[in-house]
Amino acid sequence: MWAANRSYPGPWYRPRVMLLAPLLVACSSPPEATPPEMEELVWMLLRDFGTDDAVGEAEYLAAWIDEEIQSPEAGYAVETPATSYVEALEFSPNLELGNMSGGLVIRRVRGTLDQYAAVVTEPDQSFADSSYDKWERTIQNGSDAAWADHEALLADDEIEKNGGFGIVLPYPMLRNYRWVDLERGPAVLSHSVIYEEGWADESNGIVGGFTIEVLLPDGDDMIWLNCTWTQVISIVGDNDAFYTDQIIKGATDVMLGTELYVAGPE
Repeated sequence: MWAANRSYPGPWYRPRVMLLAPLLVACSSPPEATPPEMEELVWMLLRDFGTDDAVGEAEYLAAWIDEEIQSPEAGYAVETPATSYVEALEFSPNLELGNMSGGLVIRRVRGTLDQYAAVVTEPDQSFADSSYDKWERTIQNGSDAAWADHEALLADDEIEKNGGFGIVLPYPMLRNYRWVDLERGPAVLSHSVIYEEGWADESNGIVGGFTIEVLLPDGDDMIWLNCTWTQVISIVGDNDAFYTDQIIKGATDVMLGTELYVAGPE
């Protein structure tokens, strides 16, 4: 895995860490499994994010999103990528790929891609979800003006996620953004890694996580795909269905919170 240097050209999103609070709440019906060919595309984007190959992969993924956005499904379960897809990334040596849970969400949100891109550089990202006690963003490479000119951006986020019952997970996340030109017009890709563990106490913590996001223009609106994998330790124990459900819920909450911030109430 790559050395701890924040100039790496490749990651980052904010992975959507699941809430640890609703431990006594039953999970919803298990999400549908992502079609294998699309699952491999998000794995490939995780690996190829900073390369020219990512543009073609995003084009194929966008075509699939256009079909699936009509689906009533709230989200999909996604298998963890093999080591070959993440070996260039920095993360805790304690992270166990086989014990990560993955979820994918696609949602159409109000507001244009440019409106959503404009808030990427804001230093306080906690507008996305009230469960974030802290989400402070420091731009490591790039600037507001360069990002507005469709240049890449690298951000380092310090996050404190409140799960209730006194459980607050502190963790850092490195997140890369890039613009790509697709047939439908400019789009944004985001790639995130939780590069250090974060613990509320000895029983509740996050070991690591990866996220890929695709933001597509859709007329006066935007289509947002989020695919996140995390390994969480909690009193729930080894319950992949629960964690996948919480990943999907967490990603959806961030999308809705950001939509409200960007576009206002309906």
